[in-house]
Amino acid sequence: MPKLVLHGKYSAEAWQGLAAEGAIGREKVVSSLFASTGAELEAYYLMPGSNWDFMMIINNANAETMAAVKKAVGPTGSVVEQDASVIMTPAEFDAAGAGSYRAPGN
Repeated sequence: MPKLVLHGKYSAEAWQGLAAEGAIGREKVVSSLFASTGAELEAYYLMPGSNWDFMMIINNANAETMAAVKKAVGPTGSVVEQDASVIMTPAEFDAAGAGSYRAPGN
């Protein structure tokens, strides 16, 4: 199952909303957003003291999932920076096929 880790930074206005609404309420909203795309929010963490404000682990996510989320969240301005990376277990990594590659100059 494809899995992503998503890091992001909230705007000042989003932090005000999160403080008023509470982090648990935000987690429910984000979980519903991903569910509406066919993905699943596995984990949502706030990251005080980090360069990122939050981290999420999302199951069954792909490029279309992230495009739908970007279209929904982007216009609000509530997330001002984000980074998504595919993550794999060691078993998933070992099971992946190896491609053919030639380094430049070889």
